[in-house]
This record gives sequence, C-alpha cells and structure tokens, in this order.
Amino acid sequence: MKKERLIILAAAMVGFCACSTDSATLSGEFAACADKNVYLEYVAADGSISADSVRTNANGRFDIKVALPNGEATLYNLRCEERNIPLIIAAGERVTVNSVPGLIDGYTVSGSAESALVKEIKNIMGFGSAKLDSLVTVYNETSSKALQERINKDYAKEYYAIKRKQIEFIVTHSGSLAAIYALNQRLPNDSVLFNGDNDIVYYRQVADEVAKNYPNSPYLKTLQQAIEQYDQQMEVVRMFNSAIEAGPAPFPELNLPDMFGKKQSLVANLGKVILVDFWTMGDQEANFRNAELKEIYEQYKDRGFEIYQISVDSSKPAWIELVQKQKLPWISVCDFMGAQSPAVQLYNVQNVPQNFLVDQEGNIVARNAYGANLRKELSKLIK
Repeated sequence: MKKERLIILAAAMVGFCACSTDSATLSGEFAACADKNVYLEYVAADGSISADSVRTNANGRFDIKVALPNGEATLYNLRCEERNIPLIIAAGERVTVNSVPGLIDGYTVSGSAESALVKEIKNIMGFGSAKLDSLVTVYNETSSKALQERINKDYAKEYYAIKRKQIEFIVTHSGSLAAIYALNQRLPNDSVLFNGDNDIVYYRQVADEVAKNYPNSPYLKTLQQAIEQYDQQMEVVRMFNSAIEAGPAPFPELNLPDMFGKKQSLVANLGKVILVDFWTMGDQEANFRNAELKEIYEQYKDRGFEIYQISVDSSKPAWIELVQKQKLPWISVCDFMGAQSPAVQLYNVQNVPQNFLVDQEGNIVARNAYGANLRKELSKLIK
C-alpha cells in the first residue's frame, strides 16, 4: 500500500512539473497607467493575434499568468494604452516589465533573455527611424538645394548604418527567436531586409541556428516554409530567365487600374514596343530613373513605344500625388497590394526596380534595361 501511494505521488509530481513547463509569469508596472486594462496579445506564427487582459492597480502594477501554447517560447505584445512592448516568453520564466510613457526606450525587461534581445533590436530600429524622420523633417522645411543635397547624403549614410546594425544583430544572435523577429523588422518604405535576393543567406543562417535551440518552434517552421517558397520562386525565375536568354518569351497579360480607377490592359498596346516597368516610391533613385525614362519616352513615343509602369506601393494618395507631381506621361497603374500584387507574382518580381521589354509581337526580349542599355535595345526594335 505504501509503495502504491509513492507511485501515485510520483505520478502527480510528474504531472505538476509537465503542467508548470507550459506556463510563465509576467508582472511589472506601467507608470501613469493606473486602473487600466493591460492586454497580452499572443502572436501566432501565421500572424494571427489573440489577447487576454488584466487590470492594473492604483500604482499601475499588474500580474499575469502566461499559458504558453505547447510549452514553446512564444511572441507576445504587451499593451497598455499607446504603449506596445514585444516579448518572447519561454516556459518557466518569471518576467518583469516596467514601462514609462513617451520614450522610444521607455521600458525595462528582466527574467527573459529573448525579450532582452527583442528590446535591443527594437531600439536599433526605433532610434534609427527617429533619426531618419528628423532628417526628413529638416529636408521638408528648407528650400536650400545645397542643404537638401547634404541631408540626402546624411540620410543615406544613416540608413545604411541602421541596416548594418540590423544585419550584425541577426548574425550575432542567429540562434535566437529574436533573430526571426529581427528578420521581419523594416524601416519606413522598406520592402526587403537589406539587399533583395542576397538576403536569403541571413534567413538560412537563422533557420539553421534556431533549429538547434528551438527545433519545435512554430516560428521556425514558418521561416523554413518561407525559405522553401523562396527557393521554388527562384527556380521559376531561373527558368523564366533561361527562356528569355534562349529566345523571345510571351509576356503575361496585365489589367491594372490607373489613378482614376480605370483598368489599363497591357495587351491593348500590342503592336508597340512596351516597357513593363516595376517601381516603388521608396526607391531613392526613383526620381532619377523616371526623369531618364521621360527623355527616352519623348524620343520614341511617336515611333511605337509605350511604357506600362506598375507601382508596387500600397498608399493610393501618396502614389497619385507623386505621379501628378512628376507629370509621368505614360501608363501608370497600381493595385495597392504591394508585394502581394498578382502582377508582382505573375512576373516573378523579387525586388524593384525591375523591368521587361516587350517587342511588337508580344515577346519579352530584354530584362532590366535602363539608360544606355534601354536606348540600345529600342534602337534595334524601332527603326
């Protein structure tokens, strides 16, 4: 009987330990946030969010018992009013967060190594964005061309400094879930991590290292799936490029809305030489490229040349304002779906700018032809 009781007690202890490894505790204080709701948002690997909430006391303090899905380290957003604190909480941790309002670096976190790393990359991107915003403000407030030119150089220098810090963080902490978080952080108007197609090396490094520390993490599985999808897309691009190199390839049809909402068909321009040009307002060289394109367009437009320019941006007012300000004379279209645009996927556009030159028979005969190269191609096609 005594032996049986010992076995039952041991089983109960095992059950208790297993249960406790699926949870953590989170406590702390939101200064100037007395008697307010604190929300703990669970961010799933697919991006979906569910939330729980507690009420702060008169001093802004709170305590939350965190139930971790499947016992795995999990990304959360801790919110009270306008303050939003990202955390990665692991089983058994006792995490403490203290926050003050109005500051980029306005909180401390202890008891969670991953959350401390998240704070580090958050500061890199947050302080960096603030510096860039201040430069933009000064640029917009001055009419001095010399000052604007200097600010442009300062902006570029600061931008690349931030990006280098981000990459350095990812490489240094590649075995952490915080590195996955860092892979997804972007500066304003950024669509890629750093260098487009070449960024895949960082994604692979993080996936390989995280697999050693968090082999069952759903965030790892999502990252691995993204890499696999990238590899598949690159194979399609390789085949697409090979087809172009082997000879002319038929162009895929597009039918996208212009600034007035009217659908513009690409095939309607068949019989002309067409430049299908993908671009974004976030490209610092976009104004220069459009100015150069205007000169080429003016030279060839009456000889059977058309430009079908596709913006991969998502802000309709900003896009319309820029098209009107630059007085772009060709067909300008945008569906405001960004990287998710069917046009982007149909043409396998991995980064912008990117263009495709279509001959009078509707075959793609060149890719990424700019400046002198574009003039050379047009001189061969338009006699």
